[in-house]
Amino acid sequence: MTGKSDNAAGERSAVPYWLALIFLVFAAVSWAGSSVAGRAASGNVPPFTLSFVRWSLVVVCFLMVGGGETWRQRHLIIQNWGLLSAFGLFGVVGFTVPYYVGLQYTVAVNASLMNASGTIWIVMTAFLMTGELISKKQAVGITLGFFGTLAIVLKADLSLLSGFSINMGDILVLVGFFSWAVYTVMLRWKPPELTEMAFLTSLTIFAVLMMFPLYLIDLWRGVSFEINVDNTIIIGYAVIFPSFLSYIVWNKAVPVVGASVAGMAQYLIPIFGVTLSVLLLGESIKPYHIAGIVVIFIGVWLVTSGRRPESANKTTGGETDER
Repeated sequence: MTGKSDNAAGERSAVPYWLALIFLVFAAVSWAGSSVAGRAASGNVPPFTLSFVRWSLVVVCFLMVGGGETWRQRHLIIQNWGLLSAFGLFGVVGFTVPYYVGLQYTVAVNASLMNASGTIWIVMTAFLMTGELISKKQAVGITLGFFGTLAIVLKADLSLLSGFSINMGDILVLVGFFSWAVYTVMLRWKPPELTEMAFLTSLTIFAVLMMFPLYLIDLWRGVSFEINVDNTIIIGYAVIFPSFLSYIVWNKAVPVVGASVAGMAQYLIPIFGVTLSVLLLGESIKPYHIAGIVVIFIGVWLVTSGRRPESANKTTGGETDER
């Protein structure tokens, strides 16, 4: 192991547990806004074009911040190009493209219900890929988070489930969440020799290369989008917050808290979605919002306080986390 490897591992383990949780909250806030932006773009920007343009601009952001760092580690990137391509496939292409395409064909309630399953996907994927187990306390917390999310999405009216049906858009959204779950679990196998910025810059470059043929399909079909204020704001937000900044903080947080705890960030998204609706759209908070939020926070507390020490140690390279 080289000195750079030791430094990179030390950099990851140096993130305190409490700070990693704040990182997850920031990502949840960003993704809550991203869901709104994605639906707003569904009739204006073709999904293949939106994915390619969004991540091409993200690559520019990463190059501006870590371009020199990435160039200095080019030999490591070439050595690990297969693994980095897999990170780009599952963390960017496999999540973004199916999700944006799925939003074209599903309704808001369905998309929210699919989003509520994100934490469960991550927990199941972590078990299947690594054998990572959760404690009974965490299992109760995940269950509470799921039902708290349902209370908000369904407005505490179970009769809304009678209108729920699976269509192709819902399946694509689920594919996106499964891909994100695989990426989250894979983060434990990030090449330790690569610095954070070189890792993110290289995987996004590989992802954009994979999305380029999809963009060509949109060009061949003659579909494009109008460059106006609304579309510029939508794409700009998608580039800066749910992509550039959120990927940085998510990658720093997951190795510290573990995949199962990180998955609970999915349950925070509807809470911030409600908050943004109140602040930006003037909507009112209903009793079912409060009930759902309380249940979700209890679930989050159970999961974060009930984590298995051996799982945390394995994820962070054998060092215990400070709370």
